[in-house]
Amino acid sequence: MSAFHLKLAALAAASVLGVTAAHAQNSYPSLFAGQTRQAAATPVRSEPVVSPPARVATNRVDLSQQGRNNGVAVGQTGIRNSAAVTQRGASNAGQISQTGVNNDATIFQLGRNNTGSITQTGDNNTACLVQLGRNNSAGITQTGDNNSIGIAQTPTRAWEFSPELCSLYGADTWSLKRQIRAVGLEGIRP
Repeated sequence: MSAFHLKLAALAAASVLGVTAAHAQNSYPSLFAGQTRQAAATPVRSEPVVSPPARVATNRVDLSQQGRNNGVAVGQTGIRNSAAVTQRGASNAGQISQTGVNNDATIFQLGRNNTGSITQTGDNNTACLVQLGRNNSAGITQTGDNNSIGIAQTPTRAWEFSPELCSLYGADTWSLKRQIRAVGLEGIRP
């Protein structure tokens, strides 16, 4: 077979395969240019990808102060931790430190010159510290998981109560104060 016939055979094969003659002939002009068949484009339907909204697990801090010279410090490491400090009076200091997941810590200081702290390390811990009157100092430390305690303190004594009282009456500090005092007077333990 001659060189001319080989080139002609290559052009025919290239035309059948859909390759332009210029490619088959190393960029030489082709007699078949523009005669190649284009495959029919099939429209592709794609449904939009809908991702659910991202849920961010956040920590929560609520602070309420009435009076002067009150101070609060809150540190949280982890997710879904909740810390609340309510101070009514003067020169109170509250501190909450939480490390873990789903911890709940609340401090109520109703008086003057009170110092209270709650430290939680672990998961699913609940603590409530209520200080009534003046010159109280207390700290609660919870290490591990699923601990629950409420401590009330006056200048003369301290007692334990169910921390659910803080959730039930926390929005009304004077009702909380009455409930905590009633528990302390009756000597009721959770």
